[in-house]
Amino acid sequence: MKLLFRVFVLQCIAFANSLFGQVVGDSNSTELSPFEKAELRRLLELDFLDLSRMPIRSVLGYEQEHWRNPASVHVIRPDDISGNGHVLTVDAFRNVAGMYTTRGVGYDDFVTMRNFSGSATEKFLTMVDGREVLQLMGGTINWTTEDVPLAILDRVEIIRGPGASLWGTNAVSGVVNVVTKHSAQTQGDSIRLVFEDDGTFLGDFVHGGQLGDGEFYRFWVRDQEYSEGKLISGLGARDDGYARKAGFRFDKELGADLDLTIAGGFATRRVEHVLDLTARLFYNNAADPGSPIPIHLASALSLPNLPVPLIPTSWQSSAVSGEFISSLNLPRYQNYEEMPQDGSHIRGKLSGVTDNDLEWSLGGYAELYDTSLGHIGHSWEREEFDFDFKANKPIGDFNHIAFGLSYRHISFDVDEVVTTPWAFSSFDLNTASFRTDIPIIDYGNSPAKFERFAGFIQDSIELNDHVVLSLGAKFEDSDLSGSSVQPGIRASYTLDEQNIFWGAYSRAYRQASLVEQYTTVSYARIWDPATSLWVNQSFSGDPNLDDEKMDAFELGWRTRPSDRLLIELSLYHYDTKDAVFSGPPVYSTSNVKTSGGELTFDYQHSRSWHLKGGYSYSQGKKDSKPQDDFPESMVNLSSHLTLSDNLTFIQSLYYTGERTIASAYNPIPIDDYLRLDLGLIWQTKENWEIGLFGRDLLDPDHPENMYNDLDVEPGQVERTFLLSITKKF
Repeated sequence: MKLLFRVFVLQCIAFANSLFGQVVGDSNSTELSPFEKAELRRLLELDFLDLSRMPIRSVLGYEQEHWRNPASVHVIRPDDISGNGHVLTVDAFRNVAGMYTTRGVGYDDFVTMRNFSGSATEKFLTMVDGREVLQLMGGTINWTTEDVPLAILDRVEIIRGPGASLWGTNAVSGVVNVVTKHSAQTQGDSIRLVFEDDGTFLGDFVHGGQLGDGEFYRFWVRDQEYSEGKLISGLGARDDGYARKAGFRFDKELGADLDLTIAGGFATRRVEHVLDLTARLFYNNAADPGSPIPIHLASALSLPNLPVPLIPTSWQSSAVSGEFISSLNLPRYQNYEEMPQDGSHIRGKLSGVTDNDLEWSLGGYAELYDTSLGHIGHSWEREEFDFDFKANKPIGDFNHIAFGLSYRHISFDVDEVVTTPWAFSSFDLNTASFRTDIPIIDYGNSPAKFERFAGFIQDSIELNDHVVLSLGAKFEDSDLSGSSVQPGIRASYTLDEQNIFWGAYSRAYRQASLVEQYTTVSYARIWDPATSLWVNQSFSGDPNLDDEKMDAFELGWRTRPSDRLLIELSLYHYDTKDAVFSGPPVYSTSNVKTSGGELTFDYQHSRSWHLKGGYSYSQGKKDSKPQDDFPESMVNLSSHLTLSDNLTFIQSLYYTGERTIASAYNPIPIDDYLRLDLGLIWQTKENWEIGLFGRDLLDPDHPENMYNDLDVEPGQVERTFLLSITKKF
């Protein structure tokens, strides 16, 4: 059936080319361009259901081929994840130029884009089937909770650069749009098992079926087990645990141009985490009483009101030189607690096309998340309800307009407790009293309900055969950040059949997280020998923080010298006002300027050898001072070599430049590192696939990241060997 369909497509294209050639006579346009040839080859590799549901692109608000988009767009498909030895989707971001993907402990992944923030805060918008998944409390994304099985993943669209005019607040450094497959594309059973030599495990099962004519469904379950890793000190990270998930989707054709989708999911995660309080206890320097330093004594001393004594050591000089204090064998003053998290959501969407070519969708979803950071005694429950309407329509022969409206309601129930090791008496400067009930993070009586109304409109205009101009703006009114207008303009110029140029400007906004606006963080206790008192040190969020405002400029060039080679170059400059940086004694704002570029290529040398790669360079300045919390240079290169009809050899190489993990307590330098992954994939009969990979083969371990200002020590990313077994539909 597939072969006959492909032959039919080829015959249709040949007929169209022949007819087109007769119409234009001696025109040079009788052949497909390299862009069109490459797209044709991709289409011929799809089956009928895939072809009938071509991706909708996320740049202009309506369906657009990848190569026509006036933006830096990278598309990740399931084979790009499993075929490079990645376990989760977030791992595959390492293959995207301009994206900095790192690991903290075993279950913590961090992603930043284009040097806008080297911290744990993600300053881009991520959506999974239309759901915004950025956590408002801390401004982060739980990548484990939001990950989906590869069997149901259609694609991940990564748009580097602001998407404010379409997506609005928080679409600052870019947009990540995760799209799952229609249920009709997941019929039958699929299994994926991943085993790592350290004991980590992931197992997925997906089942799809048909209830009636035009009625399809699927459900899936996942089990993920974490093994304990190590911190850079060599101590156990206490990061073992598990994550379990389940989900479903139902799709029904209500009419010729009317579809209904209902989907939902549930996730639970149980892991532990440690807070090292050793680096939070300071001794008031007798030489300079106003300058507290870490504990630094000449003889053994037990300080009052501590459950355990601190052993004296001179680790201050080592910290300054970049070594971590634990290398000096300090006894730890730590708090281990569980970090349970439960999340569930349900969504529904009606979509269709009217007789006058208006393509529209009406959707809504509800979420419930319950999160506890037990190691710091901070927990919250979040309820969220969202509704949105989106549409696009061609107007005449030269205009295509996209528009939409949305509403969001969020409510929080926040709770804090004082963890046992932190509950010793100290003098609180804020209340001028002795207290034992000061939590590390205190949300207090801060606002707990927020609403947002938003709308956008964007018009794409074909000025002539070569130039397309797109103008638009997003309008928002939010309890968190007030009213804003976020405009954007994009233009593309098709020079010839092989070259497309584009330029873009956008004014993007990022709202501060609830932690940055409303919490009081008690980050340290200082022992004052003059008064024999522990003094609590804290800093408070600022509810008057303005939105970060960024003016973004981008130039790009995409070329296909042949249908087997694609090259893309993009250059950008960001100018950000009121960028938020946390750390004692205040949440401060700064002006940040970032400039850089990315060069990527995709080369299909032959049916047996495929080569992809990218290089990114980025340089940032904070208040005119160079930033060092983001690597200036990053390189990725992957090679897929088919050794036989069913055996493929994979090589992946990643280089990341040096950086410093910024922290109010203990800044940690991270050396540059080179990572080599090698793998073999064996495709057997009946759609079974077996993969064997070695990852980080050049280095037994190296640190990458941690939660700034909460953790004081990152975990080690260790060399691992991985076996994957997959049964595809």
